[in-house]
Amino acid sequence: MRPIVWLQLFVGLGAALLFAMEPMVGQLLLPSFGGAFHVWTTSLMFFQGALFIGYLYAHLVAPRLGKLHLLVLLAPVAFLPFGAPPTAPSPNVLALAWVLVAKFGLPFIALASTSVVAQQWLVSSHAPSRDEPYRLYASSNAGSLLALLGYVFLVDPFAGLRLQGSVWAMVYLVYVAIAAWSFRATEPTPTTTRAPRPPWSDLLYWTLVAAAPSALSMAVTNVFMVDIGSAPLVWILPLTTYLLTFILVFGRAQLDPVWLRRLWPHLAVLGIVGYNVLPGVDSFSPVVHLAVLFFVGTAAHAELHRSRPEVESLTWFYLALSLGGWIGAAFVALLAPYVFDGLWEYPLSLCALLLIVGVHRQAWRADKARIAMFSLLAIVSLIAIFRPREVDTTILAKARSPYGVYRVSELVEDGRRVRRLASGRTIHGRQEVRDNELIGEPLSYYHREGPLGDLVQLLPAPRRIGAVGLGVGAAAAHIGAGELIRFHEIDPVVVDLARDHFAFLDGEATIEVETGDARHTLAAEHARQAEPYDLLLVDAFSGDAVPLHLVTREAMKLFAYRVVPDGLIAFHVSSRYVDLQPVLGAGADALGLDARVKSRSHDLAPLEDPSRYVVVGPTDVLDRLEPAGWRRLPPGRLAFTDDRASVLPLLSAGGDP
Repeated sequence: MRPIVWLQLFVGLGAALLFAMEPMVGQLLLPSFGGAFHVWTTSLMFFQGALFIGYLYAHLVAPRLGKLHLLVLLAPVAFLPFGAPPTAPSPNVLALAWVLVAKFGLPFIALASTSVVAQQWLVSSHAPSRDEPYRLYASSNAGSLLALLGYVFLVDPFAGLRLQGSVWAMVYLVYVAIAAWSFRATEPTPTTTRAPRPPWSDLLYWTLVAAAPSALSMAVTNVFMVDIGSAPLVWILPLTTYLLTFILVFGRAQLDPVWLRRLWPHLAVLGIVGYNVLPGVDSFSPVVHLAVLFFVGTAAHAELHRSRPEVESLTWFYLALSLGGWIGAAFVALLAPYVFDGLWEYPLSLCALLLIVGVHRQAWRADKARIAMFSLLAIVSLIAIFRPREVDTTILAKARSPYGVYRVSELVEDGRRVRRLASGRTIHGRQEVRDNELIGEPLSYYHREGPLGDLVQLLPAPRRIGAVGLGVGAAAAHIGAGELIRFHEIDPVVVDLARDHFAFLDGEATIEVETGDARHTLAAEHARQAEPYDLLLVDAFSGDAVPLHLVTREAMKLFAYRVVPDGLIAFHVSSRYVDLQPVLGAGADALGLDARVKSRSHDLAPLEDPSRYVVVGPTDVLDRLEPAGWRRLPPGRLAFTDDRASVLPLLSAGGDP
């Protein structure tokens, strides 16, 4: 084969391994670090940083090593196959970053160097294509794109993480062999001459232009995760769009139409307004957000392609691009959750790109483009002004953490004044306000006539209840003096909001709050043989869905340890997107228990929301729920484990409306 073909195989397979590794590692981390979206954003930030280090190695070291680079590629074999990290005592961002560096850093850095090293080999060879190394960058992104799509639709639904890790390790050995053949085919000349450095102004410009689309890609991911939840399918959509822009710009097509040069600022403005105007992701907003990312990202990367240096300085160019990607990712993962009270990285990344390119180059030139710009601004301003709004709404608090984005508001619903906690369009609880006093009656999904009321009334007093997920603490209103409820809440911000703006935690019962991921805190209770619960309520949500690591067999087995022999495990599974009934039915069957389900969506009183609960427990206890409308849940075949849990089959089943 021609040298360029070997190099394309080398680059494509290396990129495929690299980007198959990303969602695989993300899934490996979930049982230890929880299902919050900071797990993925921190992982992406790490991957961008490791990419920069890989490019730095390719810039400073690889040209001097020559054939010895193949030994560097063999070093990661000591870390294979990948396995789940140990449970972290504190599942915070720093602990997560340390696990990523220690367990997955070297393999990722070695793979990250592939594209630049291959381009260096080509440039320093006598191959006919030596003057066109940038096309290998497109091959790299094409391999990345195929790996991401293949992982979500072909690998994740059918293979567990242990099998994935073993296959990945075997393919990595094939990759090392192809690297050896690629080196032999090109016979590059080792050099000790440092590549000429472009002007510092160009390096700064490339870094800043690369940072904005990177931040925008993660910002769009956060918009999706706040509304849907954290899962590979949600992670991959923006990342795929982002990679596609590189492929189209740096490949043979070299997409850079004149109309896009003129209109991308207008599309950026559309994204800024869309962030403030569009509702959640079950409208047409995903198309808008992904379209903005695609067109703006294509324009930014086309600008990078136009301003690229001569091939002798390509390693400097890729250093700037990777550093910019890292800066954009770190801005979203490390800074935004602690500085902003909303997902402001979305409009800010667009504004930054407008400013950077607008200052360096005239962003739009023709009078027609200016007219179109002002027309678009006028249209979206009218939409923003006249769109439906909640009447008489007072925002009491806005807060953000690595685990979510929250808003406490007071407004009139169904003719009554209520206070509610929401994240995106997902409401986590309400409390009625009368004469400036908070009324202790549970509302929303927790009202007394709903499924939760049935379960609490079934238990003899005095009752001990454990609750995974706090919300506003409405579950505490179902018990009274002499009884106990202990909430296990991962996010301290939610605890503060529930205490500062709602009154359910001030009830007559003994009410305790344990901060931390429930699988960690419940395991600690089990280890110290704490008194078990009569009912364990799993009411935790990441976006609009229960985090998958809370419905695996391992999690359900832990929950069963924490209830009395005839105790119940209840799962609140109301969702617009995901139906967890098959998973919970299979999990209950694996434990030798029975399961019942009840959906309540009709004949609702004011301020009562449609809800769906699944309860797991002994058959003789659950049979007593049948008069209340609970139906038997079939065992199901879709059992989730920490090794294998794909949300894709659950989407086809459909969730609650």
